[in-house]
Amino acid sequence: MDENQFLNEFYKMLSPVDVWEGETNSIKEIFDARLARHGITINQAEKMLNMQKRTLEGILDGSAKRVDVINLLKLGQFLGLQMDALLKLFLNDMPQEMVGELEDAKKKSYILSTFDIKNLAKSGFLTTKTDFDQIEKRIVTYFGLKSIFQYSNKQIIPAFSKTKKSESGLMREFWVRSAYAHFDCLKNSNSYDKTKLIELIAKIKPYSMNVTTGLRTVTQALYNIGVSVIYQPHLQTTQVRGATFVINSKPCIVLTDLNKRYATIWFALLHELHHVIFDFDEIERNVFHLTGEADLFLLQEDKADEFARDYFLPAERSRFIYKYIDSPLVVANFAREHQIHPSMIYNFYCWDMDAAGKGSFWAKYKHTEADVKLALKDINIDPFDKERIEDTVNYLKENIFNI
Repeated sequence: MDENQFLNEFYKMLSPVDVWEGETNSIKEIFDARLARHGITINQAEKMLNMQKRTLEGILDGSAKRVDVINLLKLGQFLGLQMDALLKLFLNDMPQEMVGELEDAKKKSYILSTFDIKNLAKSGFLTTKTDFDQIEKRIVTYFGLKSIFQYSNKQIIPAFSKTKKSESGLMREFWVRSAYAHFDCLKNSNSYDKTKLIELIAKIKPYSMNVTTGLRTVTQALYNIGVSVIYQPHLQTTQVRGATFVINSKPCIVLTDLNKRYATIWFALLHELHHVIFDFDEIERNVFHLTGEADLFLLQEDKADEFARDYFLPAERSRFIYKYIDSPLVVANFAREHQIHPSMIYNFYCWDMDAAGKGSFWAKYKHTEADVKLALKDINIDPFDKERIEDTVNYLKENIFNI
């Protein structure tokens, strides 16, 4: 057979009609069958493929430590193998150390595309940005995963299934998945009762006056009627100031410290409780809703804001007290009469002045701020500082929810 005949035979083998349809787990078996079918010697096949004997044998018997992709593709065409079938057979024959290298590369690629390593390190969750074995171990241990790849499939969260992952998107997803995992592990056994929640909301306001224990007391009362509330720190690049989840048909609320202000924590709680009462079904369909981020599900944030604002300091009352904003005694008496902490009045004043374009007064009234760390000290169990989500949940059960 001369060179032209070789080429003609080779081209015939590339015909899409001539596709391997047998069953085998070996590239070599298909290769031998191909030679026998066409009456070709191995030397002739080497010339057709323009491969050296050692190169071809290395692919066929799986001994090659490195395989040129072009050679692999040529062999696949020669054997009439579709790409997916070729790769599957090639991986079956691959030496164990090469499989390990591919798996390691796959993990690193997954970690880089799924997690914002730089900002997770800035937030203190990770202690390294380069040791991928340590990064993998940290994430797997924290979420209680069997493998790093389980992260994306651990919970069904629709908003993250089709969105393009920016840095802020990766951090937001991490924050959401962490919160979800806490609630899933907590498993509030109390039945949710909407009527009882409405009755309880009417009693919450006075507890805002007690910086030390007020938030903890309200959190315990909410838990007893099936509404779980946890704290989770703000993460780099995110703007979440609160979130509502519906898991197993029960509402779950996350508070965060985006602005590190006492009034913001209470405002966020009432904002999210509004969502629980009026948007429960919509949130249940979408699993969660974030406040402070772009609204993915078009919930009415203005109404939730108005509800929280009117609950603590309606517009007509604020107009009165704002005239005396620089009279601490008047503000303190007014706050006591209306059962709110004085710092909330100053915060609302600063927000309103900002919104009206009348200037920024945050620095001027910073000294009036209540200690948000003191308010959060009982529920501020930084989950990102724990080895496992289960550690945080166990603490909450024993020390906050008295389970």
